[in-house]
Amino acid sequence: MPWAPRRISLSTVANLRDVGGAPIAGGGAIRDGVLFRSTQLASVSPADREVLKELKLGLVVDLRTSFEIELAPDVKVAGEYLWLDVLRDSVLASQASMDDIFTDPGKFAQILSDGTADALMRQAYLDIIDLPSAREAYGRWLRDLAQMRVPALVHCTNGKDRTGWAVALALLSVGVSQDDVMTDYLTTNDQYLPALESVFAQVAENGLDPALLQPVLGVREEYLGTALERVRALGGLDSYLALIGIGDDDRQALADWLVRK
Repeated sequence: MPWAPRRISLSTVANLRDVGGAPIAGGGAIRDGVLFRSTQLASVSPADREVLKELKLGLVVDLRTSFEIELAPDVKVAGEYLWLDVLRDSVLASQASMDDIFTDPGKFAQILSDGTADALMRQAYLDIIDLPSAREAYGRWLRDLAQMRVPALVHCTNGKDRTGWAVALALLSVGVSQDDVMTDYLTTNDQYLPALESVFAQVAENGLDPALLQPVLGVREEYLGTALERVRALGGLDSYLALIGIGDDDRQALADWLVRK
């Protein structure tokens, strides 16, 4: 059977899943219960907080900007909390929160109607690879994940782009195939978009096409492909990992924690 991540359906934490079971080239798989991903944790209900406690999280890694965190600070659900502002050095960082979608989706859809959404998303994925703040953040993410050796949850606002690369990078670094990485990445479209029905409905009520929001609220294979192509242009995964300060010892420590033989 093809591998798929284990989805965890919570009413107040969307896009939550465990990537355990992803097969490793040469044998083995990602351990269950050690690497989770989700949207922000700003409005966790008491019932959902109990479910999160059952995950026994030792670390939550927040990839959002300071502006996003100020708008919606996380409910603390783990012993350690690490903030890594991936987009600190980006001139487009204010677009990362997508807050206008929720406050005025009609206005946001009108802005997107000129066809700029795809270009903006592709640029965002180049920033994820090239920004100094992104390289610093993703290097720290992999080192702490390897060294702390506790179940970890990583998230941004919508849990799809910055988070998507964080999880993809961890999986690729220990030998998960690009196809399985893409399977996890694209799961967002099935798991997260249905939670946004009210947003799409409001857009439709305003007489606008909800499909205009798809490029920014969902994910596309070509978006992650943009990041992967940039990594290849930098010399491949090994070269990129070296750029973010991750060497062979770090990768071995990461595999020792994440992979079951």
